[in-house]
Amino acid sequence: MNLSIRQWLAERQIEISQIREFSLGQLAGVAYRIVQDMEVKSLAPLDVCTLAEVLELPLGSVWQDINLIARLTESLLRSLSEKKALKRNEGTWLAFQIAYLYALHQIIQQEVNLQKPWLNRAMISSQGEILQEIIGKLSLQDVQLQGLLKTLTQGKLTDTQAEQALSIVADSLLVQQMNNATVAWLIANGAEDLEAKLLTQRLTHSLSGYLLKVVAENAPQLAQLQKFFQLGSTSNIYPPELGNVDTSQKSSVGEKIDLCRENYRVFLLQNLSQTLFIESFALKDIYIPLKGLVANTHTPSVDIKKWAQEQLADSENIAVITAEPGYGKTSFCQIWAAEVARELYPNWMPVVIRLRDIKYAQTLAETLNYGFALNAQTNLSNWLEQEHLRCLLLLDGLDELPAANLGTRSKTIFIQQLIALQAKGKHKIILTTRKNALEEIDPDILSQLPQIIIQPLEQEQLKQWFQQWAMLQSLPIAQNFFTFLKQSGLFVSNSKFPELSALVRQPLLLYLLGVLHRDALIDDEIWQLAQSPSTTKVAWEIYHRLSRWLLGYPVTGGIKTMLLRSGSAHIHRTQEAIANLLSGCHPQDLLNQIQAIALQILHSDRYQIHLTETSLPHTLPAFYFKTSPSALSEKLRAERTCVRGFPSLSKVRRVSPVEQTSVTQHSAPNTQHSTLLTEFSHPKLGEYLCAEAIAHQLKILTQQQKDDYGTLVFALDSPQSVAQNLYKLLGYGVLTTEIKQLVIETLLHQSQSDFSLDFLLQRLELFWRGYCQGRWLNEGIAHQAWNYFHTLGNPINVEQINASVGINVFLLLSAGYRVTKVAFSPCGNPQNVAEFYPEVLTMLMGKAAILSNSVWLKRILPQSLTKLNLSSASLLQVMLVKANLEQTNLSSANLSYANLTNANLSYANLTNANLSYANLTNANLSYANLTSANMTGANLSSINLENVNLANACLFDAILTDADREIATMNGAVFSLEQFYTLKKLLSQSSVASVIESDDQTAAWLSNTNIGTISGLEGEPVASIDLYDDVEDETVFSVNPSDYD
Repeated sequence: MNLSIRQWLAERQIEISQIREFSLGQLAGVAYRIVQDMEVKSLAPLDVCTLAEVLELPLGSVWQDINLIARLTESLLRSLSEKKALKRNEGTWLAFQIAYLYALHQIIQQEVNLQKPWLNRAMISSQGEILQEIIGKLSLQDVQLQGLLKTLTQGKLTDTQAEQALSIVADSLLVQQMNNATVAWLIANGAEDLEAKLLTQRLTHSLSGYLLKVVAENAPQLAQLQKFFQLGSTSNIYPPELGNVDTSQKSSVGEKIDLCRENYRVFLLQNLSQTLFIESFALKDIYIPLKGLVANTHTPSVDIKKWAQEQLADSENIAVITAEPGYGKTSFCQIWAAEVARELYPNWMPVVIRLRDIKYAQTLAETLNYGFALNAQTNLSNWLEQEHLRCLLLLDGLDELPAANLGTRSKTIFIQQLIALQAKGKHKIILTTRKNALEEIDPDILSQLPQIIIQPLEQEQLKQWFQQWAMLQSLPIAQNFFTFLKQSGLFVSNSKFPELSALVRQPLLLYLLGVLHRDALIDDEIWQLAQSPSTTKVAWEIYHRLSRWLLGYPVTGGIKTMLLRSGSAHIHRTQEAIANLLSGCHPQDLLNQIQAIALQILHSDRYQIHLTETSLPHTLPAFYFKTSPSALSEKLRAERTCVRGFPSLSKVRRVSPVEQTSVTQHSAPNTQHSTLLTEFSHPKLGEYLCAEAIAHQLKILTQQQKDDYGTLVFALDSPQSVAQNLYKLLGYGVLTTEIKQLVIETLLHQSQSDFSLDFLLQRLELFWRGYCQGRWLNEGIAHQAWNYFHTLGNPINVEQINASVGINVFLLLSAGYRVTKVAFSPCGNPQNVAEFYPEVLTMLMGKAAILSNSVWLKRILPQSLTKLNLSSASLLQVMLVKANLEQTNLSSANLSYANLTNANLSYANLTNANLSYANLTNANLSYANLTSANMTGANLSSINLENVNLANACLFDAILTDADREIATMNGAVFSLEQFYTLKKLLSQSSVASVIESDDQTAAWLSNTNIGTISGLEGEPVASIDLYDDVEDETVFSVNPSDYD
């Protein structure tokens, strides 16, 4: 005979809905009465099986009560132990049921939040009370389920079985019996067989966390269980690789239970059950151990976790893990933190802090505490200052540090504080970051820090990944996907698409490709895009198809149809799933909302924003976004006041600092919170959403409509309205390279019937001309944008806004014109003095310096100066080290005293340029045209002059070797100032005649009234003569580019 709590309540005419809101004290009173009745009926603790009570009922009638039944079972455990001390098997039996019920409730809540289609079949009801007289009729009549429940309830747990369950948890006989019953219950409620198994597997990932929760909360009653969870005065094992630990401290670390610490361990372990995006499985199910190359060594790649554990012995240096987004830095932190919490505690207390969550404060401890998930329960500084506690600080995302009023100085101070903390030798700091963020660290310091760079998946790792994929999907799906990639030649070491091969070896992109392939949304056609020099086209196509996969929109031709087999519907994106997401709204309306929120996140410059629940007319896709209550501290404090320091199940799900998925935004509104903290589910998906949103806003600049007289005019007609739009759109900070490239790619995919890239570039160039004159700053438009950015928490100032807009427009113009093969002329028309601004690049360099030195050095010089028309530009003394000026027109430009060390000037047009005393050391001048260039006193060390056109170029006093001098002479250079100026005079007279004969080629410059005319030149030279035409003068070398082929 077993105790039935529902039957006990029904006999006393108590409806379960009446006790849902009971406090712990009130539940204790109910439990006391139940224990009294158990004594009368001679029922023992092993006769309590509340898990079976839940699993015998339909999900629709019981899911809201799972958490309540778990709490009531916990009260029963306490009341029973007050009567008589529980035996180990009795305590284990009750503790596992309580923990399992909590974990089950978490999984169901996640599925509800994700609006999974199988729940439509489960018929979850919102009705309140369930009449007790029909409870029996509501029981699931599944024969297999009933048999499994009978086995679970009638089998009495022995002490040997209890020890096994406590030792190996998920693999124990007890948990396997619970899992089998749960799988049958889920199937009976409408889940598919594999889907039910994956949900149950996800449940077991968090089970050890909930067991720790139960044991810690009920430590006196479950004293015999404490040692299995590193609680109490337990003897712990200290592996030698963990470094030197004072043995006198070992007992003091674990002498008493610190509920705050145990609560955080619970928190880390529970996160293992979080879904991966919107899948039925968790990150842990697909995670493959990562490998990396140790910096400044020649050793082969090593296991990241092994390397990180070895770093624990180094008490002096911060360890750094670097990789680009999508390689698994955050995933590693989540997985490893849980392992440390389970296996290495109390010697090491793991603390995961996403650096995007911090706020700068006076001390490092205060700063980090803002990103500490339990900051409402305890202050992180308390842990850092405890004598015997050693914290392993996993600081995730140095590149995501929020902006501050001090600019990059704040990051520098933060890094110095970290170094100072690590120097104390007590705690261990491990940083993860993109490579570019390390530039904030002093090179001398950085060279001393142990650093490992995560590598693309190797052959053995790929094999493991596909084995996992087969288990999570199906063997045919995994085999077909593997064959698809293998036949494309992406797994061989000498792939003809090396960049693409590296792309598919990234864990994130490999998973996303797997998603598309299983739904027949990707085929060999996509690899044709790999012919381009970069992977942007392929990446954009992948993200675009994912959007269509998620929303079923826009509907386009050429998509393969496939038949969904029974038992595999949950694997694919079905119409039912799309309908659940859209909830009756049009896909375009949801896309508009997605783009609007993406822009706000981008404009906040913090990777996250606060949104009111009422401001979200449509449900945000969990695939793209994750949200959590922004009033986090108050919520945790309220919950832990009544649950002895442990958040309720649904609350734990929503506050993870390391979770990878977005599973919370669909929950019923909680009246305690008016705002939600919203962020992207992954930065790479966020980049695409931001690029789409920016492209959409730029497209608006080209939209036209008829006025009252039927004349077509721009929707944003006035220059001021265009400027206001651009300042608000682009004034937040500098576009990343990835977003800029995706913006251009998005624009190229717009329908030509309602969009013209040439038209957009013309409008942007008109804005640019006004910007160069300081017009928009004078008209106060930057100040208007400042108000908008500050409402989003972006601390940017007006000067920085103005600099950001100029740099971003320049980046877009230079990239856009390269696509259209028209040379962008940032300085304007040199033939029209009134509209020519020769110092534009110098101005731009100053604007870049306002934001960061890296903007000029890392963004503009290497990427954005190629193929520009900088004819007659003033670049006097400008720093152009490592600048990429390939195919750039620098004719008649003033580069005197400029630093062009290591610059790429291949195929550049430097005719008549002034390079006097310029430093060209190690510059690449291959096939450059330096006809009549003044290179007096220039440093030409380490330059190959073999293929350089030096016709009539002056190398007087130039620094070069005798061998190079001979080559220069053969190429037409002169070494006499007198001879040079004589030749220039002759050339000047010759050019006058050329100008008269080539009016048709210079009409665009001379008229300068229609910007559309400029864009129609299709890249023709903007100088007054054709620099490659043969000149009929014996003193001039006639050179044509084809001569160098």
